[in-house]
This record gives sequence, C-alpha cells and structure tokens, in this order.
Amino acid sequence: MRKISIILGLIFAVLAVILSVLPLYKLSFIPAILALSFGLLAFFKSKKNQEPTHVIQVVFLITIIALALATYKSIFSVKEVGDTKELKELEQQRQEEAKEELEDLIIID
Repeated sequence: MRKISIILGLIFAVLAVILSVLPLYKLSFIPAILALSFGLLAFFKSKKNQEPTHVIQVVFLITIIALALATYKSIFSVKEVGDTKELKELEQQRQEEAKEELEDLIIID
C-alpha cells in the first residue's frame, strides 16, 4: 500500500506541475490535493513501519511547487475584456477595404 501511495503521489504531483504551467492552471489544484493526500498516506505508513521517507518528501516538494505556481498565476494573472467597439470598427474598415479591392479587379472570361 505504501509503494502504491508513493507512485500515485508522484504521478499526481507531476501532473499538478504540468497543469500549473499551462493555461489550465486552475485544474492543477485537484491533482495537487490528491498528491498531498497520497503523500500523507504513504508518510504515515512509512512512519508506522519505520521506513525511509525520502521519496515522500520529493512528492511533497513537487506538490508545493505546483501549488505555489498555480496560486501565483491565479493571483497575479489579469484578464481584461477588450473594447468590442474598436474591434467592430476595425472589422468594418477591413470589409470596406476588401470591397474596394474586389471592385478594382477586372474579371476576364
């Protein structure tokens, strides 16, 4: 049970790091919490059987890095909604330019 918890903890921790650097950083909290829970489970099993906990510490470290990245991105990323009026005007201007170009063309059959 300890080895399975360590492996699952590592998998979820790495997945959390990968998701935390992608635009889907908000989804990285789910595997991070799972990695922490599997890490805690493995940690308590290791303490009970007096086995080394070095790999479990790596799981915790990777998970903390993922949580820090995701938290940083969620706090400091600013999403601004642009002015759609400017976009509509630009689109109309481009359509008028395209019409003028099409009118200038001579079609030969």
